[in-house]
Amino acid sequence: MSDTLWSARFTGPAMIERNKSQEVAVTIERSGSAASVSSATFTVYDPQGTKIKDAVACTISGGAATGTIAAGDTDGKSLERNWLVQFDVTIGGKVYQFYNDAVLCAARLYSPIGQTDLIQRHSDVVSLVSAAKANLQDYIDTAWSDITGRMYSDAVPFWRFRTPSALRSVMFARCFELIFRDYSTLFDAGDRYSELSDRYAETYSKEYDGLRSKIDIGEDNTIDGGSVPATASIHLSSGPRRRWL
Repeated sequence: MSDTLWSARFTGPAMIERNKSQEVAVTIERSGSAASVSSATFTVYDPQGTKIKDAVACTISGGAATGTIAAGDTDGKSLERNWLVQFDVTIGGKVYQFYNDAVLCAARLYSPIGQTDLIQRHSDVVSLVSAAKANLQDYIDTAWSDITGRMYSDAVPFWRFRTPSALRSVMFARCFELIFRDYSTLFDAGDRYSELSDRYAETYSKEYDGLRSKIDIGEDNTIDGGSVPATASIHLSSGPRRRWL
């Protein structure tokens, strides 16, 4: 019998802050139900493949396995991409391996908007939320994961941004696109919520392409020049190519 195809719910690369105690987790589910995890271990590899955590026991809660990184584990390590985290999770007597890439950084970047900001733009937006959600945080979290995931795929080191407010416009656009698209599914495709979602989708694309931020390239608390385009310029053919890393 083949192994079950589980969903390992990583929301992006694991962001590991140097010299800081922290947790890294994965949530495992299938058909909307949490996996029955009996045990799990956590391993962390640096870019050279050296294990800085080797099969340490995870904390289990429902379908979530959480590994802990101590502050001293990353002491003296270079700030860079290409780290790797590995979870070995036992479900129904079988061991499954779940991997995710990671970044060792000086600090995380956090969303510059919250529910209060969304309501200031659309005062009745919270009334559109289903009872199952209760608030708008799911949309904010999803928008943040979408935007940072897109930048990561474009090789943009968003964790080095030092102007988080520069992301407000793109966050507003993505959040409202998601909110109104969700609500429009209750009505015909031509309803006003679908139109609002389409409008915000266009705005999101423009705002993303126009992102600018001050950058701490060396992550040494030194701002490198003025605000610069915060999206990578990638050319598949010959020509200029901007590299952040």
